[in-house]
Formats: sequence, structure tokens, C-alpha cells
Amino acid sequence: MPAVGISFNGPITHPATTKFRNILCGAINDRLPDQKRKFDKLFLFLNSPGGTLDDGLSLFGFIRSLPFEVTTVNIGLIASIAIAPFLAGKRRIALPNSLFHFHDFEWNYTAAHNLTRLEYQDHTQLLNSARDVVFDLLKQNTSLTDSDLQELKLLEVPTIKDAAFAKGKGIVHEVQLFPIPEEMDVFNVDY
Repeated sequence: MPAVGISFNGPITHPATTKFRNILCGAINDRLPDQKRKFDKLFLFLNSPGGTLDDGLSLFGFIRSLPFEVTTVNIGLIASIAIAPFLAGKRRIALPNSLFHFHDFEWNYTAAHNLTRLEYQDHTQLLNSARDVVFDLLKQNTSLTDSDLQELKLLEVPTIKDAAFAKGKGIVHEVQLFPIPEEMDVFNVDY
């Protein structure tokens, strides 16, 4: 059965992630006349500066739930919470010039805001919980260990790592150019 490609170049925030999910749902629902799915392999070509924690974590779960063999391909930069949906690929590839950006998580307020002590505590708990989830995703889906994460301070100090580092730590399985096969349909997420 053929493969399909989806190119997503954007933030892990609404409305971009809504459009991304819509295209993923379209790939699931695209069927032949006999009701069998047209595709059994999905290639996600990703480039993202990151975004919101809830969108990144939910995309990881959604991508993992897809009824396809999913390969994620870093075509430029995977930064911040975009690392979570990238890790959802069963197979992960980085182009030789691609980068991974790690940093501490933050909470953004859209306007001036007065917060109570409990609201600050609530937001801190959410940030710490999200960081713990991403640590677990990194440990479960790469060769990074607790001591690696402590030593590298990946979610504490801003750092950019290259494709060779990503291969060495199991973030990706391969570093290579990825020519799109002639027969592959590729759809762009246009938000």
C-alpha cells in the first residue's frame, strides 16, 4: 500500500494545529471504493519553533494513535514542545543540516494579568508536570537517561543540538537526505 506525506511548517499552536489535525484526519478517512484506507504509511515532514504545551502533548498522543506506520522527518528545526510530536514517529529521520532546540518551558499571558498565589502555584504545577511528561517521552523514545538529562540540562538551559547529536542519543534513527518518492502524495498544512 502506498505512503502519504504531510508537510507541517509552523507553530504548535491554534489555528495551525487545528489545520494539522484536520489534514491528519483526512488521511485517516481517505478510503478506496472498497472502504480500505488508501495509505498505510505516513511521513510527517516537520519544521516548528514550538508552541503551547497542551497542543504539543496532545499531538504526540494523536499521532501515536494514528492507524499508520508514522515516520517523522526533521526538515529544519524542531524546537521546544515540537519535540513531543516529533517523538511520536515510530521511525524518526533528521536531514543532515537540521537542528533540535531544547529549553525550559514558559507560561505566556496574552494581556496584563493579576494572579493570586494559588494561580501562580497552579501554573507552576502545570509547567513542572509538562516538563516531567516530556522527560518521560525522551527517556521512553530515545536512549537518553536520567543522568544524560541532568548533565545536558536539556529542559533547563537553552541549547541547540545538531542531527549528529540527535542520532547519537536516539532522538532520530537516521540522519540522511530524504528524497520524496515520485509516487508519494504530499499535502501541505496551510494555516
